[in-house]
Amino acid sequence: MIYADTDFFIALVKDDDWLGDRAAAIAVENEGAIYTSRATLLELLVISDRFEFDRMEALSYALEIASIAEDETVLFQAADYMDQHGLTAFDAYHLAYADEDPIISSDGSFDDVTEDRIPIEAHSDRGGL
Repeated sequence: MIYADTDFFIALVKDDDWLGDRAAAIAVENEGAIYTSRATLLELLVISDRFEFDRMEALSYALEIASIAEDETVLFQAADYMDQHGLTAFDAYHLAYADEDPIISSDGSFDDVTEDRIPIEAHSDRGGL
């Protein structure tokens, strides 16, 4: 299984996102093997006004691509990632939720904690959103 963070879904729902084509290719290549968390979907809602995309459409699309299962122990792991690696609350939660699985993201801050990031950006473009 592969965990997808918010960057992945933003790339898919924004009309003009520079990561959209790569994210779509990853979604197709890994159909049925992608999961996410409620925190990711909440984060999509939080940023929907800023990025100007339809919230209901984004949630529906995300749920077509990814499954969701919850485990409360990830909160403690997330707190540890925040303390040990200086990650933001959302980034720490995404990484903790992914556990030992690879994570699809354009956020290079994960590279300091795991070698299992599947980058959305081209390897020569190390920017984030």
